[in-house]
Amino acid sequence: MLSTSKYDVCIIGSGVAGAMVAKRLAGTGAKILMLEAGKQFDRSARFEQLRSHEILRTPLWPWVSEDRDGYVDLSAPEIGYTYTLNESRIKAVGGSTLFWGGLINRFRETDFCSASTYGIGLDWPISYADLERYYCDAEAEVGVAGKQNPGDPPRSRELPMPLWPPKYGEDAWFRVAEKMGFEIGLANHARNSTPYGNRPACAAISVCPVCPIGARYSADYHVDQLVADNLVELAVETVARRLITNDRGHVEMLLATDLDGTDYEIRADNYVIAAQTIETARLLLLSEVGNESDQVGRNLMEHWYTGAGGFIDDKVFPRRIGFETLECNHWYDGPDREVRGAIKLSFIEGRDPLMYRDGLVGTDLAEKNCREFGHWVGVAAEIEHQPNPESRVTLSESQTDQFGDPVPVIKFALSDVDRRTHDTALEVTSMLAEARGCRDVTSIGSYHRAHHHMGTCRMSSDPALGVVDANCKVHSTDNLYVAGASVFPTGGGRQPMLTIAAMALRLGEHLATRR
Repeated sequence: MLSTSKYDVCIIGSGVAGAMVAKRLAGTGAKILMLEAGKQFDRSARFEQLRSHEILRTPLWPWVSEDRDGYVDLSAPEIGYTYTLNESRIKAVGGSTLFWGGLINRFRETDFCSASTYGIGLDWPISYADLERYYCDAEAEVGVAGKQNPGDPPRSRELPMPLWPPKYGEDAWFRVAEKMGFEIGLANHARNSTPYGNRPACAAISVCPVCPIGARYSADYHVDQLVADNLVELAVETVARRLITNDRGHVEMLLATDLDGTDYEIRADNYVIAAQTIETARLLLLSEVGNESDQVGRNLMEHWYTGAGGFIDDKVFPRRIGFETLECNHWYDGPDREVRGAIKLSFIEGRDPLMYRDGLVGTDLAEKNCREFGHWVGVAAEIEHQPNPESRVTLSESQTDQFGDPVPVIKFALSDVDRRTHDTALEVTSMLAEARGCRDVTSIGSYHRAHHHMGTCRMSSDPALGVVDANCKVHSTDNLYVAGASVFPTGGGRQPMLTIAAMALRLGEHLATRR
């Protein structure tokens, strides 16, 4: 049951953005409420849930409520699916960090100024230099194992844990890189290579999207500690439905309802929406707040995955650990960045023959498995999606959730620049697969979702071009802020989680100065 007293800060969402805002505020004496639409899962049950998923094909994490989490998807037909949208649109304490791969990068300097550098995208109202110390703080909070790689931006502090070495057989990629004149680096991970942050070192269980021992970071560790230390009040299974503002742009209350149907009026001096990209835009649209320039919901972005691979004569030993250790930024920038987006490569091994049965069963399938297992390698490309006003979140006119509120309508749209980026990535990955000695090279023609939802409430100096200012305050309000990837003006071609965390720490520091 929520208390009826007034809070200093109400944070909507308990993923990494909400956790980092709360972490930076926690030492100030602020009275903080964190609202979470989903459950708080028992961390000790992860092994059982994982085993049930592998044997019985039950949901890996049962966070989805169809009555609560419905949506409509009107995305371009060439956009493929790796998971359904709700498998990454996670409503639970810890948010999307409950189910992610753990690769972690800083954005590059050019990602903050692609318009002035290359003539595409949109410049951020802040620079990489403005964010650099918060990147360092975020790496320490999350726990990152790695080192400075070719193509990484400058850093003022070393990473807190040693890097992960290459896997068996990956030395072949270094030989390809030397022959073709580009550099490969060892990827950074939010995954403990040594015990760190009261979490153990990785034990190579190889089920990394849901780490059952906590070696890979998830934001519930921060939230649980803040609650245990009585620094944050947490309300779970409580859905934020409307922000009520006065005619001066001041949010006077938040209307919320728990899953039992109890309504709450939550009052705070400041409000932070950290509800992931889609739900953040939806809440603003439902509240009719911040949309004076018709920018809320627009410029929805993703990272698209494509790639190529084939069979090799030598044998690798896939899934000895469950994550990639190599990456390449050679095609990230360059002279043709004026006509296409950023491209980051990772090098993968292992394709389970049983997932590609070709209609075979019994002895024929067993022979195929023995023949092919360990002989497939590939190159994956994570590519930039340009901001596009037609790529957006709106509200459904016909479908509602269990509270009677319109569900979000999601439409990922592609531009000519996006298609050129995709075509370039296909050419590069196919070329590298052939250089590695792959036979029967095949490529991915569709745009596979990385589930890195960004945009919809982007930062801008000019209120006509965005939703929040450089401090993440909604332009037309005086006490409403947005945390998370929804504020990104562009998405680059690198994983967004570290930038989300750094931006949230920066916002938390800004809110602390208002006390």
